[in-house]
Amino acid sequence: MRDTVSVTRDEPFRVALSLSPFSLSQFEQGFTFRVGDQTASTPQELQKIYCDLGATEMFARIATKRYDVPRKEGFDKEPDNNSTLEHGLSLCRIAAELGVPMNPEIMCAYTYMDMSTQQAPNFEEYPDIYALQYGKAWEELDLDEICTVLKAYGRFVAESILATGCTVNNWNLSNEANYGFAGISYGLKTAVNPKLAKMPSSLRYVLPTVAIGWFKRNIWRYDAKAFAATREGILAAYEKLGIDDTNVRFSTHITTVVATPEICAAYFNCLKENGYAPDTAGISYYPSAPSMCRDKEKLLKETVTAIYEKCGLPVFIAEYSYPSGAMEGPFAAWVQKTGAYEHDQQGQASLYADVIAWGKTHHMAGIRYWAPDFKGWYSMAMFEFDGNQGIAKTILKEHKAITELRYGK
Repeated sequence: MRDTVSVTRDEPFRVALSLSPFSLSQFEQGFTFRVGDQTASTPQELQKIYCDLGATEMFARIATKRYDVPRKEGFDKEPDNNSTLEHGLSLCRIAAELGVPMNPEIMCAYTYMDMSTQQAPNFEEYPDIYALQYGKAWEELDLDEICTVLKAYGRFVAESILATGCTVNNWNLSNEANYGFAGISYGLKTAVNPKLAKMPSSLRYVLPTVAIGWFKRNIWRYDAKAFAATREGILAAYEKLGIDDTNVRFSTHITTVVATPEICAAYFNCLKENGYAPDTAGISYYPSAPSMCRDKEKLLKETVTAIYEKCGLPVFIAEYSYPSGAMEGPFAAWVQKTGAYEHDQQGQASLYADVIAWGKTHHMAGIRYWAPDFKGWYSMAMFEFDGNQGIAKTILKEHKAITELRYGK
């Protein structure tokens, strides 16, 4: 097995300004995006603008649901196609066309996972992989059987992605996996207390602060085996295709909303102690979201420092955004103000600039601004929307200066 790759400060800071998982469907609906004197009417044109503004990679979130489901006439609800393998491969082809590295997020969940949703995978659309379950439901498999399936899936999904011609330097396994991965969470046999599945979420979220040891014993150490199996499968794809994997890195991504710096460090050390040593620690950092910590600037700095000093890992902010105005819809509560940064275009751009400036000298590997082009992200997007036209805000118009540390100087 290839050793963990050490990330040095000589390596470029990753600026993961990318098409969101929702961009393809928005373009299908006739959306256009204006940045200065440029207007993008295709995904390729918008990503090209992002690259001109300093983006160094693209992103695709991939679930085990394999194929897109056509929208049915007369149905208002759109099918959940934003994380299918088919959808992800479309983004990978764009990355290959533009010559931009791709960072796939392999969730090993059927359609979605985050800190509050721990879906198990479903491999019924992959006959050869599904056969490895020998007729058992996923929750009936023991850990060794789960790992056998995940290794096969890792190889298949990596072969499919690499076959598009895109380059992958960084693989992210999971999305906000604080509470589980690949269905290994409350209620699977590997977790000894399935009654936790019925625990109120408000209590469940703070449980790690008083029960880190419980999580290590009952969830995280099992997750480590599942991560390692998926990683092994992905690397097997490189070997099969004859592609050099010397500098390929792996990360796993948790959220800071429900985790102290101590919890974050304990999580990544537990993974390493149980057979999965990621090369980079991934975190979500949403300064305006409700959380246990009111001082979000302090939280970020202490989290990055704790992970680096206690785990020896640089930190990649896999999800970040900050509002430029009022919030509404499902994110109406994301209204906390960080320091002196107002919820306006200036505050949105300035906080992003300051996070990058601090991160470049404090063990951060990079940052991804989440869903910059998604209308449903409300004021946290990098665009203002007038109907189906997105118009770039200050944060995007000044993006190159921000990433080059020239903004405001």
